[in-house]
Amino acid sequence: MKHLPLILAAVLIPGGAPDPQQTYSVKGTVRIKGEIPKPRKIRMNDVENHCGKLNKGEVDGDDISADPKGFVKWAFVYVKKGLEGQKFDVPKTPTTIQQQGCRYSPHVAGVMVGQDFIMKSGDPILHLPHVAPKNNKEWAFSQGKVGDTKTKTFAASEVMVRLICDVHPWMEAWIGVVDHPFHATTEQGGKFEIKGLAPGTYTLEVWHEHYAPVTQEIEVGAATKPVAFELSERQSRLR
Repeated sequence: MKHLPLILAAVLIPGGAPDPQQTYSVKGTVRIKGEIPKPRKIRMNDVENHCGKLNKGEVDGDDISADPKGFVKWAFVYVKKGLEGQKFDVPKTPTTIQQQGCRYSPHVAGVMVGQDFIMKSGDPILHLPHVAPKNNKEWAFSQGKVGDTKTKTFAASEVMVRLICDVHPWMEAWIGVVDHPFHATTEQGGKFEIKGLAPGTYTLEVWHEHYAPVTQEIEVGAATKPVAFELSERQSRLR
């Protein structure tokens, strides 16, 4: 299979609270350079045919979500190095993934170790969300009606944790678990922003399920020098 490079461009801009020290945001975009791969096709069905009624015929999966210029949604960007030895408050706002229309939304999400992670159902049928991590405890449970919620936490960093549904095999999402709050998931147009970084040297990593991760060292401060990441190695989604 032809290797397709993936580009990330970021600009460091001032932002965040000035106390106790000036902090900065990392803004950027992620895009595919060259030919844009097609997403996998999904045909939904189940015993009650609820999923099939909501999604007629084949639908595009979320594994490749890119605009005509190649800007990619659902890439996970986080600080990999530069925060060692530091402790951060666990965000009080939970990270939520919802079952909606027999799909997981969002497809990629980030959560801090110890932060509440909520599984919520927006479907009136049985789902069985299930994770089998390497660094965290495996869990699975059933949710069968609209509004069902279950709160979990992760005890250790792990990029990435794969979330599936044991009833509907096409349902899949990815969870990036890190020991700090400095992470983001790209939105439409490939845009992301990581807020609140103190001045210093950091290593950012970009993860996408179809490409090998790439890291690069950056300097965070008042200067607004751009950084660029280029990923060209295709690899298995199930890693």
